[in-house]
Amino acid sequence: MRRLRRGSGRARARRRRLGPLTARGWALVLAGGVASVAAVQLGQRDLLRLGVLLLALPVVALVLTARARSSLTLHQRSRPLTLPAGQRGSIDLTVRGTGGRAGVRVWLEDTVPFVLGTAPRLPVPPLPPGRTLDLRYTVSSEVRGAYRTGPAVLRIGDPLGLCDIRRTLRGTTAVDVLPAVHPLPAVPLGDSPGSGGGTARSSSASAEADDIALRQYRPGDDLRRVHWRSTARRGEVMVREDERGGRAEVVLLVDRRLGAHAGRGPASSLEWAVSAAASIGAHLQRRGYPVRLVHGGSRAHERGIAVPAEAQARALLHELAALRPGDDDDLRLAVQALGRSSAGMLVALLGAVDSEDTLPLVALRDRSTPAVAILQRTHLWGRALTTAPAPEAALQRAELVLSGAGWRTATASPGDEIADVWASLARGGPARRPA
Repeated sequence: MRRLRRGSGRARARRRRLGPLTARGWALVLAGGVASVAAVQLGQRDLLRLGVLLLALPVVALVLTARARSSLTLHQRSRPLTLPAGQRGSIDLTVRGTGGRAGVRVWLEDTVPFVLGTAPRLPVPPLPPGRTLDLRYTVSSEVRGAYRTGPAVLRIGDPLGLCDIRRTLRGTTAVDVLPAVHPLPAVPLGDSPGSGGGTARSSSASAEADDIALRQYRPGDDLRRVHWRSTARRGEVMVREDERGGRAEVVLLVDRRLGAHAGRGPASSLEWAVSAAASIGAHLQRRGYPVRLVHGGSRAHERGIAVPAEAQARALLHELAALRPGDDDDLRLAVQALGRSSAGMLVALLGAVDSEDTLPLVALRDRSTPAVAILQRTHLWGRALTTAPAPEAALQRAELVLSGAGWRTATASPGDEIADVWASLARGGPARRPA
């Protein structure tokens, strides 16, 4: 990427030095000047005529293209575009004719980030003043993110290619490439590992929702809201969330530390985590639960912005599309921003962690809050796909700490399907002891 940027910078500097004339135009100027000087020295009239002709051609080209410089305006750009990763979308441009442009060629080039494709070269036929023309080109990207196309550049050239005048037209279009969302099975997650989860594991999809909607009894709660089955199973009085308060909130914690992830591009462990967060968030939102995305360094999330499923189902995807890697303190800052969580459920997507990283997570969960964690084997996302004993042992110790504190855990490796990892959380179970 850096070489591409340096190359484009050199090309821009070369264009600034050449001015409106192309290399061919300057070659004619040089040849005409040499021929004219030689003709005067040698007294050759025919050679002088040739030299004058060579000098006149670039001048005529300059006059023609300069007259057409204001022959078009950009009337309208398309509205912000949203498309899932891997799919194509269209950018629309509308130009309006404002004057004559005889004897020149005109085309429009839009500025496009390289991840969205190549810059389009859109020819524009002659337009009478006031007439508009709709132009369209397509973009696509395998990499989620928030991008912008534009500004467009109007290029005017003569038929001989001696002159190339460029004019920048204001305006840009936002393009949000959303992370991939995978369908997930409904799994019961309310029981902590080893706490009599046989009944929960045999529950239907509604059990997943019911477990999230429960909380501990508080003085003053209506006894008619006591959920006796969960009370008997957990050994403490559990009540359903007040229907007037809506569904219980789900906190989705994403570990975005740069040092906790490996791999490049769409195949990196961070992109797997983002896609998993999008899939889990969409899965729970479809069941009516507001999802709050949390990571360190984001002021919006530290303020606790919730995303109601019924009104802003796509807002979470836009947040994840703009997510960028953080520094080493990102996970700690996210946990501090949450404090002691009162959410209906905690879901953590973790990169490379050890037992020390997971200790603050243990304090987030109270006994009545279902909590699940997906730990990634990020050392397998590197170039050498070999088992590294030290990272694997650290992962197992972290899994053991979380499991012992009542979290359901699952691990993810390169190539694992997100739906399979999510389904494995239903099996829960204590973490394996480190080898």
